Amino acid sequence: MPMRITNNMRFTTIVDNLNRAQNNYSSLMEQMSSQKKINRPSDDPVGATRVLDYRSARDSIAQYGRNIENANAWLEITETKLGNIGDLIAEARNAGINNQSSETAQVLAQNVGSLLEEILSLANSKFGDRYLFSGSATDGAPFERIIQPVANSANGFDGSVYTGGTYTGTADKSCTVRIAGSGAPGTATYELSDDGGTTWSAAATVPASGTVSLGDGLTVRFGDDGTTELTAGDLFYVNAYTGGRSTDARTDTPRAAANNGFAGTVSLDASSGTYGGDRNRTYAVKFVGGGGAVGDADYRVSSDGGKTWGAIQTASWGNTITVDDTVGHEIVLSLTASGPTDLLADNDLFFVNATAPGVYGGNGEDLSIATGRGSRMTYNVTGEEAFTDRGRGAVDLFATLESLKTALENGDREGVNAQVDRLTAAQDSIRQYVAESGARMSSLNISKENYQVLDNKIGGLLSETEDVDLEQVIVEFKMQETALQASYAMSVQIGKLSILDYLG
Repeated sequence: MPMRITNNMRFTTIVDNLNRAQNNYSSLMEQMSSQKKINRPSDDPVGATRVLDYRSARDSIAQYGRNIENANAWLEITETKLGNIGDLIAEARNAGINNQSSETAQVLAQNVGSLLEEILSLANSKFGDRYLFSGSATDGAPFERIIQPVANSANGFDGSVYTGGTYTGTADKSCTVRIAGSGAPGTATYELSDDGGTTWSAAATVPASGTVSLGDGLTVRFGDDGTTELTAGDLFYVNAYTGGRSTDARTDTPRAAANNGFAGTVSLDASSGTYGGDRNRTYAVKFVGGGGAVGDADYRVSSDGGKTWGAIQTASWGNTITVDDTVGHEIVLSLTASGPTDLLADNDLFFVNATAPGVYGGNGEDLSIATGRGSRMTYNVTGEEAFTDRGRGAVDLFATLESLKTALENGDREGVNAQVDRLTAAQDSIRQYVAESGARMSSLNISKENYQVLDNKIGGLLSETEDVDLEQVIVEFKMQETALQASYAMSVQIGKLSILDYLG
């Protein structure tokens, strides 16, 4: 039985063909515009999944690349500063070796004092707004010069004035030295005031070495390199600052992480002792297992700023947590809820800095970056290990330089030789850290090159998956354009047909 094709069927077929041709035409036009085969997941679901995976991999590679570039820049400036410090240590060491006479020794002592200041400046170098040698405490200077000598502008004495020693006081101190009787060191007399000149000590003779003790570990030395001797009425001011911290051991006020859920207070408990550790540490307490009420929530303690954690503590602890139970210098935190419903949240963090005696203000914590999945690299050198005798450190560099300067001033040949030996060890240590920085940069550069190769390969796979062959698409587009125009022309002709065309 013959099948009858109605006008409705005919027009439906024409419309379907036109829509199909227009869709193909639009798709090819979009591919030419974007130069991508996959412009939406429906174009190729499997290919779209691969594209997302490739892009995610390239994003990770880009992040590792940025990490490597930042670490490399940090290491480059670290290597430069350490190299400069090593050169200055060599100069100070040579000053001790070349000590031949008392006159030479005084000049060399002045040179060592200048070298100490230069090394101090380099040790406080920054990368951007972060201190290079402060460990993880990059917002504070690792070493602070606490003594600032000032000579009154009306003084007759025109020789040099140096301060020395390590300030052992626990509060800021202002000292005034007044020359009571004129003359050279060994003849001139002086008076001291600790209250701005209201009261004065009894007059005493300036030692022949020119070094006057101000107490609390401080000294001031008058050089004989001027043309006018110490003159009665000359005034010299020496201000000693703790720099916001004491040279004694201390434990800072605990602080809470910014995103903690706990709204109560955290403080040092009265049972906390004086920190007796041999290096600066950052202790941390982290609550785990969903948190809970004060006294019942589980927690872990870290003594290295959160890099490693101790076992989970589950016993009832009241409202105090012991973060360091070493006999004689316990550190105990006290937590107080702000209300009966105030709870500790999971991952709440609390920190407390413990500072050992000395002038180093940073900590011994490493800075590290991710160089791959599950792979990290340390990229800093701490001032603790490079310039002190704590942790990995071998020599207290600044104390050694101060001692060398004093030994030269006092003509103490044995003391000079002892400090020369310490500077030799310090120089070897600095060279080691320079070499380590160079080795780390080499390793990072190898990783960077490997990532560039990998990124190129993934980029090729990505292009193969989603990029179009533009020439082929243009040819197909032209063919589809011709077909679409023919379809338009045919549809117009069919649209003109009527029953009169079939009557003859």
